[in-house]
Amino acid sequence: MIPDISRGNSIRPLLAYLYGPGRREEHDDPHLVAAWDVHGAPDPGRAPDATIRRLAARLDQHARLRAAELGTTPPNRVWHCAVRAAPEDPILDDAQWAEVARRIVRATGIAPENGPACRWVAVRHAVHHIHLAAVTVRPDGSRPLTQRDAARAQAECRAIEAEWALRPVGTGPRVTTSYPTSAEIIKAERHGWSEPSRVWLQQQMHLALSEAADLDTYFAALAERGVLVRVRRDEDNTAVGYSLARPGDVGAGGKAVHFAAGRLDSAMTLPRVLHHLSEKKPAEGIRS
Repeated sequence: MIPDISRGNSIRPLLAYLYGPGRREEHDDPHLVAAWDVHGAPDPGRAPDATIRRLAARLDQHARLRAAELGTTPPNRVWHCAVRAAPEDPILDDAQWAEVARRIVRATGIAPENGPACRWVAVRHAVHHIHLAAVTVRPDGSRPLTQRDAARAQAECRAIEAEWALRPVGTGPRVTTSYPTSAEIIKAERHGWSEPSRVWLQQQMHLALSEAADLDTYFAALAERGVLVRVRRDEDNTAVGYSLARPGDVGAGGKAVHFAAGRLDSAMTLPRVLHHLSEKKPAEGIRS
């Protein structure tokens, strides 16, 4: 489970995206799973008389009052945190996602257990993730202390993983599979992909390795699956590393977005792939 935090200046466009159909009609049943006050937060996804305008106004109420006092709107007042579960995790229900949301806003200082809290909501429009949206102005006009909020959100997610037996995101050498960011999730939704490029590439790596007999057939199996492979070689033309990209996933300048294999999954670095292949056929020398 991984959180990804960003900030902005307007709550209404964010809510419009969260409750909207998605760029390719990929959002499924957008609805509220938790909020600062479930009775005070209208849910445009489920309540017939609720609107995004009303929900945005409720969330932004303290910021507007502060702006009336100061003559200017508090900057960077919108706090957004997407929280995504691993693809292989069991599907969490709304009550479980609500608990995740409450724990994260508590851990990050958006809504601490004791003391004044910001207004926030948690919206779910897919089975695998939720979005937290908050306005970081408290009832007295003060701002919360959100220094290191990303690290605190990560720590809370690690605790949830351990308690709920979810796939851990490790920082040590044994478990370092990377997870997609919110930007990657949104890009996948925009392209109509069932999973972000990072997840798709991880799947193709493992499938290709299961079919391969040596390094050449491993790279060939990746290519057959549509993966764009870029091999880094030394002066002797020996492979020393590789990166992968998904067709159609382009970045600035229209260039394919490549991910280093080890950054996708530490078990799939070139030395570890070679080791695995050597264990499959120990009698064969493996060299690119």
